[in-house]
Amino acid sequence: MAILKSHFFSLFPLLLLLHFPTVSFAQTLFVFGDGLYDAGNKQFLSQNRVDASFPPYGVTVGQATGRWSDGSIVPDYLANFMGIPRIFPILLTTGDFSHGANFAIADASVLGSPPETMTLSQQVRKFLENKNKWTNQTRSEAIYLFYIGSDDYLNYAKNNPSPSDDQKQAFVDQVVTTLKAEIKVVYGSGGRKFAFQNLAPLGCLPAVKQASGNVQECVKLPSEMAALHNKKLLQLLVELSRELNGFQYSFYDFFSSIQNRVIKSKTYTFETGIAACCGTGSINGSDCSAKNVCAKPEEYIFFDGKHLTQEANLQVGHLMWGADPEVIGPNNIRELMVLPLELTVILADIQEAMAAMRPRQSNIESLYDIKKMESEMANHWLYQVDKASSFMI
Repeated sequence: MAILKSHFFSLFPLLLLLHFPTVSFAQTLFVFGDGLYDAGNKQFLSQNRVDASFPPYGVTVGQATGRWSDGSIVPDYLANFMGIPRIFPILLTTGDFSHGANFAIADASVLGSPPETMTLSQQVRKFLENKNKWTNQTRSEAIYLFYIGSDDYLNYAKNNPSPSDDQKQAFVDQVVTTLKAEIKVVYGSGGRKFAFQNLAPLGCLPAVKQASGNVQECVKLPSEMAALHNKKLLQLLVELSRELNGFQYSFYDFFSSIQNRVIKSKTYTFETGIAACCGTGSINGSDCSAKNVCAKPEEYIFFDGKHLTQEANLQVGHLMWGADPEVIGPNNIRELMVLPLELTVILADIQEAMAAMRPRQSNIESLYDIKKMESEMANHWLYQVDKASSFMI
């Protein structure tokens, strides 16, 4: 029976292609988000020095490009898997935008009005200002990629160290309600295929742990806020898939991917998930510069206190592109690319039925178990810090 199910799932995209012979492959990518997806926008908007425009950022690829990593970022890999060129930052006036645009920028948030960046609303507004660069059909077939919200919850946790459960949920609701409004704006301009990378366990970022003064544990509140957000975001996407005709989505469980790699780094080819490659302090959580960068970034999950190495970005890109429903659902991006636009909300029911047939270890909403994470972190900490110590600069 398991073999039959496996064959059915692998044949499902082919059956769609046979039933909808006019299906086309997405050849356009629009990117919205923060520093994890920023391809260089920050350097065009800031009046101050932008660290990502200088070494050691870009050290693995030989030059700094405004990306907050030692090399390529997730949208770069996804564009490559799609068979299109890398997507240029929208603020680069000489950029080639024939295959989409990157609106993401470091320090972006969903709420508020932080300086020298663009909130999600401002990014969407910039998309609207430029949408005539692409035909209606191109916009409807494109992939719309999102990662945003980290700064909202990090700032909230910093300013509200002991919120009540009601206060935490109220803030998450505010963020997700704003996200919903902006998704609908993009949908109203032709967007149909949305890909979301959910939030990482923010309390496990080297910058956050180091700032807390206790690097042996992930900080609970930021990770808890991210987990609440991720649950609410998934509920929102399911709701929109039923409410909006033709709305299709992909939801990648980045939270669990990072949690697993922090706890069991060697399983995923990394030497450490505790310390960053570049920075100062006990786990290199701040002030990344050419004077304090590691020799082998590929052995680290984090390049600086908040952003991933090229190697970690490559793993994330592969998972988003082609992983199974334990990691990304109801479609991975490879499947999302070829889903016919003619499909309506009936697709949500089909996917729900398929998901029910799959043997699964747990419901996706149960993956954000903060107590389990803290327990596993405690068990693995002594081993990890011993291995990490030799890589601290």
